Amino acid sequence: MRTLRVLFTLFWVGLLLAGIHSCGASSSPTSDAASGKVRKIRVRLGEVKEIDFPNPKDTTLLLIGSSENHEIVDVTRRQLKEEDNTYAAAETKEPAVFLIKGVTNGTAKVIFSEKRPDEEGPGRILRTYQVEVITRK
Repeated sequence: MRTLRVLFTLFWVGLLLAGIHSCGASSSPTSDAASGKVRKIRVRLGEVKEIDFPNPKDTTLLLIGSSENHEIVDVTRRQLKEEDNTYAAAETKEPAVFLIKGVTNGTAKVIFSEKRPDEEGPGRILRTYQVEVITRK
């Protein structure tokens, strides 16, 4: 009888530990996308925040940043080569840097994804942000 109680207790402890482990968050971009996690950021009007991503190993993939509402949040990619107006991310070891700028008060979702140039749709989502733009104080 005592053995049965010990086994029953060990079973519940194991189940509890498995549940706690499955709730753990990882900071890698792919796990954020897989879990549906939305990161929250707050920016002031006119403020610019930088978000960086490692360049994909596959140079045929494009990194894309888009805002669901461009009137609230503007998302652009910082250019590495100013003189020829191109993105040289695939040619360097530097991370790809996106700039998020608060345009007007409000909240907008910003999605970062990667896809092939000929691919339809949003591609593979890497990270999602909920950006709240507030008035300067």
